[in-house]
Amino acid sequence: MRASVALFLSLGLVTAGAHLQPRQTATIPDFVTKYAPLVYLDQNELYLPSDLQAQLENTYPALNFTQLPKADIPSPLLLSDLEQLNIFGNCGENFDACPIYLTSKDDVTANPPWLYGVLPDPVTGESVGATSCAIIVNDHGNGLVDAYYMYFYAFNLGETVLGQVLGDHVGDWEHSMVRFQNGLPISVWLSQHDYGQAFTYDSLSKKGSRPIIYSAIGSHANYAVPGTHSRNVSIVTINDYTSPGPVWDPTLSAYFYSYTPFSPTNGTFVASLPSTPVGWLYFEGRWGDEQYPDSDPRQVNFLNASIAWKYESGPTGPLDKGLNRTDVCPNVSGTPCSTLSTLPATSGSSIPVTVTRTTATYSSVPTMTSKGNRTSSVGPTGSPSPTLSVSGARALNANIGCTLWGVVVALMLL
Repeated sequence: MRASVALFLSLGLVTAGAHLQPRQTATIPDFVTKYAPLVYLDQNELYLPSDLQAQLENTYPALNFTQLPKADIPSPLLLSDLEQLNIFGNCGENFDACPIYLTSKDDVTANPPWLYGVLPDPVTGESVGATSCAIIVNDHGNGLVDAYYMYFYAFNLGETVLGQVLGDHVGDWEHSMVRFQNGLPISVWLSQHDYGQAFTYDSLSKKGSRPIIYSAIGSHANYAVPGTHSRNVSIVTINDYTSPGPVWDPTLSAYFYSYTPFSPTNGTFVASLPSTPVGWLYFEGRWGDEQYPDSDPRQVNFLNASIAWKYESGPTGPLDKGLNRTDVCPNVSGTPCSTLSTLPATSGSSIPVTVTRTTATYSSVPTMTSKGNRTSSVGPTGSPSPTLSVSGARALNANIGCTLWGVVVALMLL
């Protein structure tokens, strides 16, 4: 897509006598932050908002499970350089065909501290020391403006199905989008797994002018109310859980950009400040490990049916999230866009509080005890981390009826 530009830069082919012009900057309207959503992380959340550059420092780019030659990669690899990796995968308009993966330097089963991110400050809501959000503004003209709030987490915890955790992956991008007309918010999109929900701005709960959204524990899917959120995956009912835990204000640790599309899947980003990195937004690869093969001892092929695995591939970045939409919903073929004007009834209740946070100004760095529970350790700066104590199994659940389980068993026996 932009491979020729990346190749040009990587080879250092600068025309003799050429001179650099001051980089263009974008002006972000005040209403983008005035009406920006506030995110309630779940009260038991361990995998918190994470720094984008830290993700690069803790991973290496790989192709076909092989690290790219160090001589070909900028060192250190910075966000501004990330676009250059596209040329190694012959990446194009099809993001699924870009085989570059930012692969963890650590064995993720050893729970390296960087996976846990940063607990927002209890007073300001800032993820101190971690730029964990990108705010991208697409001005369609005629007063119609879409503002995307992209939330980054270093790790996604999957759901537990029949006692087996499925769908873990390194790197996690979620987002909300607020659509404005003449500077006033009219609707809000909340991403949830493969799709999401749209609401009128007026229908959402708010703190002042800012909508409140709830991030599900582990998966970070966004919901409008706290409680239990069920969805059917094949014959299994899987639950997400949300609760009013730590409040995160993504605008306080964010990069800001304007976006001008020139095709259905691509466009030009302009940063609000000259110092803000831009190249990473054009990266078409994945922000985590490639799905481990079944031969990897860390991997679990659920029921040996090749329908779900413990570890999946990491996600693509913001450019692949539909930044030029007709409706507030993403442009997904065959999926109608319905904007809800009332909040759904709270279903069930949040799971019991099992995490105790005694310090809320430093990054969470849980470790594993001999019983498999997470407790705190000292953070990377040497400062005390929040005290965490998580008892029992992971705080996600899946319900399945006996009859359906009988169907699964029968299918296995066929």
